[in-house]
Amino acid sequence: MMTTATANIGEKMQVAAELVEIYANAAGAVYQCDRKSRLVLNFAGTLSVLKVDTFLRLKQTVDSIDLESMVVDPSRSSDFEIVSICGCDRCYVLTLTELCDLRELLAGARFTLELNRMLHECLLPITA
Repeated sequence: MMTTATANIGEKMQVAAELVEIYANAAGAVYQCDRKSRLVLNFAGTLSVLKVDTFLRLKQTVDSIDLESMVVDPSRSSDFEIVSICGCDRCYVLTLTELCDLRELLAGARFTLELNRMLHECLLPITA
């Protein structure tokens, strides 16, 4: 069985049924594959398969980018940011808007993963 995920407006991509959606917004979605212990990032029309530690490094790198300095800097070089993480299969060249979208997507997914972890910790003693 296959489910669909939106890649671009009006364009559909096939995603394996074993993926569970963790978080989604207008910019993309993050899926979890329990079978392979990986996260799948659907952003800017592409899918990137990430280990959990790579996902966390990507989030940390995106969070460390100073968006305010990008806004106030009049030079053309401040219009884009290049984000490359070891363990990630692609290099992101992002505008300020895309950085904000990716930051929100990663933060939402991280929050959902943390909430899920806390729920499992709380419920584990009850079921054991």
